[in-house]
Amino acid sequence: MSPSELRALINAQKYDALAATQSAKLTLERERAERYYFGDMETDMPAEDGRSEAYSSDVADTIEGLMPHLMDIFAGSDEVVRFDPVGPEDEQAAQQETDYVNHVFMNENEGFMTLYSFIKDALLSKNGIVKVWWEDRQKEEREDYYDLTDEQFMMLSQAVVMSDGALELVAHTAKTEDELDPATGQQVQRVCHDVQVLRTRNASRAMVAPVPPEEFGIDRNARRITDSNYCFHEVVTKTRADLIAEGYDENQVMALPEYTGWQNIETLARDSVWEHATPGQNSTNSSAQCVRFTEHYVRMDYEGSGKPMLYRIVTAGDDGDILKKDGKLAIDEWDVMPFASATPIPVTHRFFGRSIADLIIPIQMEKTALKRGFLDNIYLHNNTRTEVAESHAGPNTLDDLLVSRPGGIVRTKMPGGLNPIPIQDITASVLPGLQYLDADLESKTGISKQSQGIDASALQNQSATAVNQVFTASQMRMKLIARVLAEGVKDIFWLLHQVIQKHATEQAQVYIGNKWAAVDPRDWKTRDHMTIHVALGNGSKSQQFAQVMALANMQKEFLMGGKGHMVPDDKLFNTASEMVKIMGHKNVDRFFADPTAKDPQTGQLLHPPAPPPPDPKLMTAQFNAQAKQQQAQQQFQLDHQRAQNDSVHQQVKAQTDAALAQFKAELDAKLKLFDAHMKGVQNTQQMHQDHQRHRMDVAESVIGMAHDHQKHQQSLEMMRNKPEKSDA
Repeated sequence: MSPSELRALINAQKYDALAATQSAKLTLERERAERYYFGDMETDMPAEDGRSEAYSSDVADTIEGLMPHLMDIFAGSDEVVRFDPVGPEDEQAAQQETDYVNHVFMNENEGFMTLYSFIKDALLSKNGIVKVWWEDRQKEEREDYYDLTDEQFMMLSQAVVMSDGALELVAHTAKTEDELDPATGQQVQRVCHDVQVLRTRNASRAMVAPVPPEEFGIDRNARRITDSNYCFHEVVTKTRADLIAEGYDENQVMALPEYTGWQNIETLARDSVWEHATPGQNSTNSSAQCVRFTEHYVRMDYEGSGKPMLYRIVTAGDDGDILKKDGKLAIDEWDVMPFASATPIPVTHRFFGRSIADLIIPIQMEKTALKRGFLDNIYLHNNTRTEVAESHAGPNTLDDLLVSRPGGIVRTKMPGGLNPIPIQDITASVLPGLQYLDADLESKTGISKQSQGIDASALQNQSATAVNQVFTASQMRMKLIARVLAEGVKDIFWLLHQVIQKHATEQAQVYIGNKWAAVDPRDWKTRDHMTIHVALGNGSKSQQFAQVMALANMQKEFLMGGKGHMVPDDKLFNTASEMVKIMGHKNVDRFFADPTAKDPQTGQLLHPPAPPPPDPKLMTAQFNAQAKQQQAQQQFQLDHQRAQNDSVHQQVKAQTDAALAQFKAELDAKLKLFDAHMKGVQNTQQMHQDHQRHRMDVAESVIGMAHDHQKHQQSLEMMRNKPEKSDA
């Protein structure tokens, strides 16, 4: 095709898609949903002067009530999706792809906010759109070096030469400085180098970003994006400098008008602080001005070979001119449509479905009318209308009535001339009406006060079974919405897997699961028939934990029943992993060892399984045999010890007897000597006693003789002194 023919084809395709996607019905419905979300109902229900301007916020309340549950389902764990293996040899590869793709989505991109925008756009604007593509870019960093010596400068220059273009010497200044030589103490001159180096590194990566619904268009006959023949994306977030840096022709880019966004009613309705309320011009910095260009993805026979191929064509300007990139037209072959979409309420056989806002807008209008009537009724009760008889009205009566204030005075000609007009109380009829609409809202969306945990009184005096039924019934519609949206999430990760596999050019070292892992997407398999498990929750965390615990108990019973072959180690590890993840811990390896983990160098299992337990009967027989053998060995040792003890006893006895005989002989000799000594001592003592006795006998004899002598002397003295008898 010639450029003019291609431009005509692209413009016709876009016009046909615009007629389908930006028709009055679709555009107005999405713009209306945005306005109702922000509480702007002036177009449909303008408030009368002097009446209530209150509104019901059911669209915002319902969507914000759904968002926490849906975000917890899809982003409540590290694994948004899981790639299941297609064969027994594919398990390790599937796990690595699961970890890496989730890492790219959540860590290298704003995965959480992408899911948030994707789900919220679907709930509010019928369809959520996400774009997945590969971005080739180089990151430049400038490094300055000062006062380098000649040797240091030569080393740096050599590093620049050996870097193969990664380093570039962009500035170099040589200067001479005087310095003191510490060896000689004299002033010498030294050459110093100031160098600036530009370091360039590859920063290419897979990109995932949400697309506003008004910026996306699709063929009117399309049912799914993957099967469509035409899609387009009006990009409005890039500046002139961004496009020029990507290689687009500078003259074409600078000639494009600045994008202000004030002509798109959906963009204006989304503005929360009137960002695009009035057109503005950033004339002071033209390179920072945003411009609008369009990426077309169309299946066509561009080369005339009879085989339609998918191409991406970039156009801009009012006439849809094809931009030039790197000196040639921006026309590139493409693999797949880079968009994924989901709608919460699909319309069968149609691309566009219904949003949650479509269901709630009528209810919000009705509740707003009831709420305003209810408030107006209260206002009239507080400030009633008054009947004034002209005959009783003075010149100031009407002025006093028009100024209503608490305790105010109304001047009349005569008392009793003012009669308040009674106002009928409508509270008794409005409140049941609001309750009916709330019940209708709950039945359409599945969002209730009980499911959000904000109406504690509603669950009072209820059995556990009844409460569980309330929560289960309210979750059914929500789970259906989540299951439908999960198909869109599945498409996002399928595109991301395809992009990484096709464009990755080198092995990456990624920190996954509390350890570094080498990932090479070039070795991945083409998963045309892959199974992706979206982390769709099975109830609350407590319910999931109870389910996993039930599985764990079943595995325990199988193991205790001798059916260990039905519950191998890897299955037990899977159960433990699920329990750890439900508890909120990200790293399973901190608690359990993966039985399939291998040493990357040796290929051996890091945690080999323990040998299976032996047969209990065999264990009993072995135990009995070991017991008998041990008993015989103990008896032999006991007999041998007894014999040794007897021998030792005999030796000791003989030695003891010999020593005892010698001791006895020595003792007898000593006793004899002692007896002889004692006899000598006794004889000596006897002689001494005999001598003493002789001396005593002699002394007694002497004393007796002296006594006798004294007595004899006394007798003589008495005889001598006796008078003689006279004769007369």
